[in-house]
Amino acid sequence: MRINAYIGNPIIATQQDYYELEELLHEIEPDCHSVQLRQERLIIENMSRMTFHYPRNPTIQWVAGRLRYMVENGL
Repeated sequence: MRINAYIGNPIIATQQDYYELEELLHEIEPDCHSVQLRQERLIIENMSRMTFHYPRNPTIQWVAGRLRYMVENGL
């Protein structure tokens, strides 16, 4: 899995945040292709590609929930 954290994303502020997110996403779907944390939105590429706009205060758990949704729905 590749995590691209763009400057100004609201999820990852420290290296520890990055490792926590990586571990959590790997537990949900070890074969996920990539996760892009951009300034305005989250892009997840698993079997398909989906874009999510951030809520007011996004968290690492919110990102994991989006991946979990995709896995549960075969996306």
